[in-house]
Amino acid sequence: MRHDGAVGHAPSQDEGFLDAWAARLREGAGRPVVGIMLRGSHARRAATAHSDVDVDVLVGGAPYAVRRAFLAEDTGRLTHVSVAARDVRSWVARLGEPADWAFGLPVAAPARLLWADAYWRRRIDLPVLCQPAAEPRLEELIATLGKVAAARDADDHLGVRLAAADLARLCPSVLRPANPSVRVVSRRAAFTAALDLPVAPPGYREDMLLCLGLRPGSTGQLCAAAVRLVAGALPLVRPYAAEIAAVAGTDLAEALVDGRLDRYVGQLARPAERPGATRREPPPVPAPRAGQWVTVPVPDAPVTGAHPSPQGPATGGPARPSRLDPAIAARLRRTPDGLVAAVVRQHDSGEVLMVAWMDDEALHRTLTTGRATYWSRSRREYWVKGATSGHHQYVRSVALDCDGDAVLVSVEQVGAACHTGHRTCFFEELPVTGAGASS
Repeated sequence: MRHDGAVGHAPSQDEGFLDAWAARLREGAGRPVVGIMLRGSHARRAATAHSDVDVDVLVGGAPYAVRRAFLAEDTGRLTHVSVAARDVRSWVARLGEPADWAFGLPVAAPARLLWADAYWRRRIDLPVLCQPAAEPRLEELIATLGKVAAARDADDHLGVRLAAADLARLCPSVLRPANPSVRVVSRRAAFTAALDLPVAPPGYREDMLLCLGLRPGSTGQLCAAAVRLVAGALPLVRPYAAEIAAVAGTDLAEALVDGRLDRYVGQLARPAERPGATRREPPPVPAPRAGQWVTVPVPDAPVTGAHPSPQGPATGGPARPSRLDPAIAARLRRTPDGLVAAVVRQHDSGEVLMVAWMDDEALHRTLTTGRATYWSRSRREYWVKGATSGHHQYVRSVALDCDGDAVLVSVEQVGAACHTGHRTCFFEELPVTGAGASS
């Protein structure tokens, strides 16, 4: 599907396509269509040949919601088109609610207005759809650990796995107050951010993957992982008891501070004694095999971005553990602190936007996530451009220079590249007076 960049003016050949959708969705409803919004990977400019097309059709009138799916054919190729129709007022109201797929993290997802009537255009012309973070759901986390323990004591191995997966989805929202703010653009980005929280319990990444069912493990291992996640989270969120109290009440916040929650988690960690019962542990879940089922590939990596030691690395070597392709890593010539310069430009105009620093892991994340990721020398942590500002950089290509000490990152820049609000960091012209300078 094609569309131009002018809000409210889709190309004529698309107008008929969009009108056809609108007509099919209006059948029997008698509702005027007031806007059509493109969302998902196509709006993020991250779509592949197999990506769905996600469209919101906004209608007037009383509260209304319906979802339709179409298989659109163009030159012999089928595309899955998912159309969600909703009354415009509840659609706007939903932007004030957390996204259910974001692991409790705040969302800033690009969108594209394809068409809107004159009245609603200025209200729904939102280049980025922002949704708030979820409240720290500590009470639900504790209750879900209780479900894990109850299923364990009942030898309900499926129940353990279902409850452990729910617990893992709740854990990032509880840890969010202790972590730097980050916004996500998609479910995959939310998953990555949830695993990479820099302030997290020991073994957090592996325990999360176990509980989510993305690493093989026995139910006993899942129970232990769930207990570690909750027990490890409590001391990290204890300084934020006031925020917990606003959500779950003062008693739970007081229990967090005075140690009763720690005691309760310890109580849940111990299996209930059942006289005469013999516990049988099922064998570990086998790793996936080709042709059976597929897990989300998540490489092993350190949970935090910071190096465990403040000392610098050996000259010429990477500063922090990394998943970067060894063939690429071998070509890098790093500074003494393990960095290479990253020159960032707009992919289509060649405009130089900024210069930052990458280590091996930042380069790996940039190459594999499509989001420009850098290493902050002052904060000693990774940062994704646009995670807090909304000024995202979507990576189109990366090139290594002949000496291996710099990379050229070509991006689609959303908004300003410079922290001052300028489009480019190179906005201050210096006088050139030497021979050959233009008059």
